[in-house]
Amino acid sequence: MDAAERDNLERVGWRPEGVAWHVSTAASVPVYRVYNQYTGEHLWTQDKTEYEFLTGVAPTPTAKDALAQLTVSDYLAPGYEREEFGKTWVDVDGNNCGTRDDILARDLTNITKKDDCRVATGTLNDPYTGTVIDFVRGTDGGNDGGVQIDHVVALSNAWKSGANGWTRDQRIAYANDPYVLLAVDDQANQDKSDSAADKWLPSNTAYRCDYVARQIGIKSKYKLTVTNTERDAMNLVLATCPAQTVPAGVGAPSVPAPPAPAPKPAPKPDPDPAPNPEPKPEVQYGIRPGAWCSPEGAIGYSAKGVQYVCRPSDSGKSLHWRRP
Repeated sequence: MDAAERDNLERVGWRPEGVAWHVSTAASVPVYRVYNQYTGEHLWTQDKTEYEFLTGVAPTPTAKDALAQLTVSDYLAPGYEREEFGKTWVDVDGNNCGTRDDILARDLTNITKKDDCRVATGTLNDPYTGTVIDFVRGTDGGNDGGVQIDHVVALSNAWKSGANGWTRDQRIAYANDPYVLLAVDDQANQDKSDSAADKWLPSNTAYRCDYVARQIGIKSKYKLTVTNTERDAMNLVLATCPAQTVPAGVGAPSVPAPPAPAPKPAPKPDPDPAPNPEPKPEVQYGIRPGAWCSPEGAIGYSAKGVQYVCRPSDSGKSLHWRRP
């Protein structure tokens, strides 16, 4: 197929649909599909290069593709402390609500609220256990209504795999990023603790592909590493769902901008130069009244102590010592 053929197909309505799976195709072989928006017909191909050329757009990468792009390292940075990620929940999006209530409002259905922020009741279809939880705020011993907010990639896992090198503001942004968070069954969250995929997976096997794909999406977004055993465990899960893609929402981390430096004060203007004082007239002693003198304006005293001024006559002629 050449470019002209591709352009002709586009002109008559063919559009990309992405990765699909044909019932007669082996589960490990992706099938790419385009459709005609006018006739409803489909074209199928197992040739990824042909699909990309045909549509001009690469299909959405699979979670397995994204996992292959992650840096693998068995180094785990020491020194994790929860305080390094700030307070438990903060208002990072400026809506005057804490992150916990933002996630409850997103993940629960049939919610009621105590006020503009606090979720009072709701229903959670828990992804980790596959059970339904009727959430009522503060009705159990843990005061969490049976629902906790999980960091899908735990904070300590993030610290060990790269977050130790972030600024505090970046860690706070991570801890409150909705893409990192899920409302889940409280006991399942406690059982998971800070485990990576090689140590813990949801008991709801139907959710494991989505769970691992979200972990991969988070690690891709935040440039975090995976260990060899973690990667192997993820690949084992993805082998059951090779078409699994990374959940939407991957983008540049939302990191609070550092405060702008205070403006430098305007320099003070140079003070006006002090005016030059009028020079004091020269004083001479023992002058002879009426004699020639210099300079003009000089003061002179005769031998008798009488004061004279060196000035011209009224006619403007030469300078002589004259009475003031």
